[in-house]
Amino acid sequence: MKTVNFTETVEAKTKLDVLVEIGSVTIRPSTDNDIHIEATYRHMDISVERHEDTIMVRAEQEDDLFVKLSRLFRNDHPKAELIINVPAHCPIQTKVITGSLDVEGTAAAVTARVITGQLRLKKIAGPIYAKTTTGRLTYSGELTEENHRFETTTGEILLTLPESTNAELFAQTGTGSLKCHLPLAEQREERHLVGGKLRGVLGSGAGQVKAKIGTGSLVIRPLTFKQKEPANLLKEAELV
Repeated sequence: MKTVNFTETVEAKTKLDVLVEIGSVTIRPSTDNDIHIEATYRHMDISVERHEDTIMVRAEQEDDLFVKLSRLFRNDHPKAELIINVPAHCPIQTKVITGSLDVEGTAAAVTARVITGQLRLKKIAGPIYAKTTTGRLTYSGELTEENHRFETTTGEILLTLPESTNAELFAQTGTGSLKCHLPLAEQREERHLVGGKLRGVLGSGAGQVKAKIGTGSLVIRPLTFKQKEPANLLKEAELV
């Protein structure tokens, strides 16, 4: 494994755009006004470029087809692990094809997507759009009174929110279970043979939370809930 470090200065309108094909990304607040990137990788091409007001970070597989095939037979898979410290006010757009993505403690808009793997978000003080195709999506912390959207095609969604959350809630499952353990006003619920819909108002209803899953489990629970990490998280929540 190789390790490289990058530092980029952030201006008022700077955005961060990250794409990782295989591996993990961890994003946390920095203690200064710079973006600091530490990339540990093998058989990947790592690049950091600035395009106008966007800093683009890419971790992509090496292009040579013969090399890819030879690694496959040796079971020597490519992988990248990125740790990124970013000023809290910097908007983030991140995509991981296969692997995991963790974002915590930012104060701007976050758009996060994982195709196959885990997406974990915590204490985001800005609007959130989060989506996984196959995998687990979790959020824990307060939500701003803005629009937030959480989507999974196949897998699990777990939202851990304070009872002081102010939002209109729209939750839906195509096939699977749907549970909300927060107090809802104006509750409207539709239960189908294999799924259901749930609408209601949390607190003042000033913001909006939309959560949708195609096949799997969707659970919304109070922030004070005693958690067990990580394997039994959803199972424990569903027992309440």
